[in-house]
Amino acid sequence: MIISKKQSIEDLVIEILAKKPYTNGSDLVLVINKLRANTTKQAVYKSLGFLLDNEVVAKVDGTYFLSLVWVKRIQKMFGTSTQNTDAVFDLKNGESISYQFPSLLSLDTYWAHITNILIDYVPQNIPVILFDPHYWFVIGRSEVEKDILEVFEKKQKHIFATIGGDTILDKKFRDEYRSKYFGVNIGGKEKFKLEQYLHIFGDFIIEVFIDRKLSLDIEHFYRTRKSITKEDEEIFEKIINKKYKVRMKISRNMRKSGELRKRFSKDFYMPRISDL
Repeated sequence: MIISKKQSIEDLVIEILAKKPYTNGSDLVLVINKLRANTTKQAVYKSLGFLLDNEVVAKVDGTYFLSLVWVKRIQKMFGTSTQNTDAVFDLKNGESISYQFPSLLSLDTYWAHITNILIDYVPQNIPVILFDPHYWFVIGRSEVEKDILEVFEKKQKHIFATIGGDTILDKKFRDEYRSKYFGVNIGGKEKFKLEQYLHIFGDFIIEVFIDRKLSLDIEHFYRTRKSITKEDEEIFEKIINKKYKVRMKISRNMRKSGELRKRFSKDFYMPRISDL
């Protein structure tokens, strides 16, 4: 059990990563062996798999760290808060960093993690810009998305989301999720490739590029459904868990982010701070 009196391997992993984030698997095995003798490598990686599946831990470039999705849940439960940072803040204007993931599902945890961090970074008078072929993040993990959007509402920060698709599922998403602070425009004039996603947080630009075959599978899923059942959620999870390489590029570029924000904001209304 995570956070119990008798420490499990999962508890030890969390404790280690809380003190030293971005630790690779081999180092985790060594440290845990010192704390809990005779623990096998297989047992540690099995525990890491469990923590990854439950979004407690995220993985990038072979290293592990505590997912801010989980940290926020704990903070909300106990009424605590901490200052969170990430390696992306080491980027200077004009620099970028790229990460490779073995599947879209493995990328999704890190995506949620970095989104949670950048929410606090973006000034209140600057909207977050999203462009997605489909906003599939809500399928099977609606509670995580609602938690993220709840933070925007509380902090009175705006998101302008342009969805490339115009299916029944896209329209249902718009009708259910749009609010005073979350603007949604579907089937917009902006044309991006189905395999390209773009999110802008202040001067940070997050670009995600997925395999063409994977993007077509997601497109087919959206085109062939009018609602989402539990069975559909399981089918979709299998789609995004397929072993296609996925790349995320995070750039810090004041000029480009400003141009993209202006381009994608034209269909939305951003009130003045005094009107909020």
